[in-house]
Amino acid sequence: MHEKTFAPFRQKKIFLYIGREFMFSLLISFCFFFVVFFINQILLMAEEILSKNVPLQKTLLLLFYSLPSIVTISFPFSALAGGLMASARLNSDNEFLAMAASGISIRTMYLPFIIIGLLSSFISFQSNDYFLPRGTKAFQREYGQLVAKSASVELGAYSVKNYAQMTIVTGEKKDDAIGAVLLYPQNENAASSAKTLIAAQKAWFSISPDQYNAVVTMDSVWQQEIDGKKPDHFTISRADQVQYRIKISEPITGFSSAGPSEMSSAQIKSKIADKAANLEKRIGDSKMQKSRTQARLLAAYGKELSPILEEQAVPVAAAKTQKNPAEAPLAALSRNVNEYRASATALPQDRTLQIYKLEYNKKFSIPAAGFFFALLAFPLGLGTGKAGRTAGFGLALLLSVAYWALLFAGQTLGLRSALDPALAMWAPDLLVLAAALIMLALRHFSTRRFL
Repeated sequence: MHEKTFAPFRQKKIFLYIGREFMFSLLISFCFFFVVFFINQILLMAEEILSKNVPLQKTLLLLFYSLPSIVTISFPFSALAGGLMASARLNSDNEFLAMAASGISIRTMYLPFIIIGLLSSFISFQSNDYFLPRGTKAFQREYGQLVAKSASVELGAYSVKNYAQMTIVTGEKKDDAIGAVLLYPQNENAASSAKTLIAAQKAWFSISPDQYNAVVTMDSVWQQEIDGKKPDHFTISRADQVQYRIKISEPITGFSSAGPSEMSSAQIKSKIADKAANLEKRIGDSKMQKSRTQARLLAAYGKELSPILEEQAVPVAAAKTQKNPAEAPLAALSRNVNEYRASATALPQDRTLQIYKLEYNKKFSIPAAGFFFALLAFPLGLGTGKAGRTAGFGLALLLSVAYWALLFAGQTLGLRSALDPALAMWAPDLLVLAAALIMLALRHFSTRRFL
């Protein structure tokens, strides 16, 4: 009776003890992965931000808005490293063995790994599904203001600015406009040597809604284009008003637009439904066109077969002096056959639908990896011997690289082939789960007590 009375209390103490060990290791691992991904984010943003002389306060604000993407990736790998470090440490000090000898069940020892794994997956999913879309919108808003401010300085009065598409020379400031503007567009066609000069008496500069293009509105425009191969040949044209869009900034990777990776799962699901319905309609129209082409082919086959049969009844002597009457019907029939083949093979496709499906599954598969990693960490840490936390952390790094490579390979195959998006994104998680179950089974059949 005494042993049964204190059994729940003892199990709770063991649960809290293992849980504290796991949380301590997870915190250390999270700091490591967070710093690694944070530095990577800084390197991605550094060139664009530093080139605009952004104040420190704005820079920190932009980095803050980029944190959800870092947290999303850091937690699953931290769960793996933290679980392996905790399991390896407890195994190296024979604490798991002592617990088993004291009658502590394997379920009690395994429960902290399951719960903390679920917790890490939940935090990762919330960061990815709730905070990331909002952080991306705030990032785009702040970065757009920086671009607009930078463009207003670059395109001020009496300035010369070279862009990838055009060189702009501005004149005197006139109220809210710039006077005497000269534009030298860069010819994108390398084979062409034509040179163009655009002049305007007045121009206004604004930033497009995408925040990466300047819109130049010009009044009283005069354009001269000279043929590079024949300098004495040129054309002159005039216009009352002209608008040009000039790219003034390259988008930052991951924050260029509200793509599927920056949307919530509900938004992606809605987009998938819209795209699938649109594709279904296009496929239905294509099938209808195929039916119409088939009907025309059958009608043409019956109509144009009779001249061929009549031609077979023409005497040989007469056939030598007459033009073959079957040539025209055969050509028309061949044309109808080609039209039918084209309509039968040209089925509509939408590659963006595949991209959205991949991102939708990725929204769940990456956070779920934290739970599967925690399941794997317990039996895997038991095989590290006496090496302790160091071996657990090293093994976690190797598994993290392998998982990321598999995830990247699955996404690449999903984009380049008709591989099911769910399989492409969930395959690495399923492999981790399979490895966890196999290792648990091996430990069970080898020792009958997992230890």
